[in-house]
Amino acid sequence: MRLFYTLLNDIKYQAKYGFYLLYAFITLLYLCILALVSGEHKGITASIILLSDPAALGFFFIGGIWLLEKGEGVHRLYSVSPLRPLEYCMAKVFSLSLISVLTGLLITLFGLPAPVNYPLLTFGLLLGSGFFTLTGLYIATYAKSVNHYMIIGVIPGTMLIAPAIMTAFGIEHFLLELFPTSILWRTIDNAVNNRPLEILQIVGLAIWLAAAALVVNNRIPQALQAEGGADTNETDFEAV
Repeated sequence: MRLFYTLLNDIKYQAKYGFYLLYAFITLLYLCILALVSGEHKGITASIILLSDPAALGFFFIGGIWLLEKGEGVHRLYSVSPLRPLEYCMAKVFSLSLISVLTGLLITLFGLPAPVNYPLLTFGLLLGSGFFTLTGLYIATYAKSVNHYMIIGVIPGTMLIAPAIMTAFGIEHFLLELFPTSILWRTIDNAVNNRPLEILQIVGLAIWLAAAALVVNNRIPQALQAEGGADTNETDFEAV
């Protein structure tokens, strides 16, 4: 129940700051772009759009969310509530993944005339968005401001997205296929072109997501202690 209420609070928090309104506008913008693209290029265009924005939106927004909570003093309250670090992280992952999935489904539903493998697209966006969010959250714990987050996030963000873009444009190498974003690209591309689920892609994304969750779960208590939280640890870490 702690996770459920924290997730609900995060959704309300994001709605309050206009995340849903913003992505309603962005979804309409992408639909307009797809309407201008010729039929033979719609699939690749949609795949690149889904990879670079809905799937990656958590990376861009989690820094602002973390720093906004920090500035409002919310983090100081975590040491007196029963929420564990992993529950805090998962609430952020699920709330931002919800926006990713809704945006991706709407873009493909109204922007693509051809059939789409929606279950595969949903799984791909859910896992991919989770990985991007956790990566951004880890970086955000070292940031002193939003501008600082954008600066220190440039290199990791570029290193993450570059293999997927290379793969999307036909540059193939077995090492590229190991990157989480390349796996995500393959998943989105298969879904947009209505190909069947490839279990190894989902397993690969799940492994990367679990690894990111483990790293961030260990980092969050340290970050809160650095902000002046008292006795934050894996068993008594808590949130509002």
